[in-house]
Parts: sequence; structure tokens; C-alpha cells
Amino acid sequence: MAINYAIVKCKNPNGVQGTTYLAPRARKTSDYTFKELAEDIAHSTTCTKADAMAVLASIKPYIKAALLAGRRVVLNDLGWMVIGVRGKCFSQDMAEDPEFNPASMVKGFHVNFQLEPELKKEVAAGIQYRRISSEWMK
Repeated sequence: MAINYAIVKCKNPNGVQGTTYLAPRARKTSDYTFKELAEDIAHSTTCTKADAMAVLASIKPYIKAALLAGRRVVLNDLGWMVIGVRGKCFSQDMAEDPEFNPASMVKGFHVNFQLEPELKKEVAAGIQYRRISSEWMK
């Protein structure tokens, strides 16, 4: 199977006026749903679809609680996830002010997911790329 990608405009990395910069970006083909995952697990194991859905659904609150506690969630042969934050830069002078609250500089959060190295190698070995329509040409 191939990974679809499109060529899109991106921010000018050097601030040079009059030059358009482009970059390839992955585009999904479809979603692999929770229900499909449970069906696939049921077909390849002795679990029923209901059993697979119950187990998969039961891990959500535990993952949420671990992430909110600042823990890294390790899913053995799959990979791991952890919360990261995005924030504004601030000066050392600001940091030394006892009235300054660094949390006010946090702009948001994201969840980082890193594949387990062996799985990542397996994915890399099978990856192919297919260009689809490019947005910058419109």
C-alpha cells in the first residue's frame, strides 16, 4: 500500500519575498475505526468482537488518567505516548521575577506518540509513496 501525499504551500523559512515554498504532506485515505479494529482482532484471535471492543474501550480511562498524571504510557510492542506542551519563549529576567507565572506562557498541549522501534522498521520497510492532487496548484 502507498502513502498518499500532496504538495502544499508552506511558510517561507527564510522570509524571502517573492519565492513560494512547497513541501510534501501526507494525506489520509480513510479512517480505521474502533469497530473495524475490534472485528479484525476477533477474526485473528479467539476473542469475540464484543470481547475485543470491551477490552479496547476499557483502556481509554486508564490512558487518560496516566497522561493527566504526567506519565508516559507504554504499549509494549506498539510504542508509547506522552503529553507535550507548546509555549511562548520568555526572557530569563521574566523567569527571575517572583510574580511571573510560567504557566501563563503555555499555549496548548499535544500528545506525542512514538512507534516502538521494531514496528517502525517494519512500517518503513513496506512504505511507498503516491502523489495525489496538489493544493498549491489551485
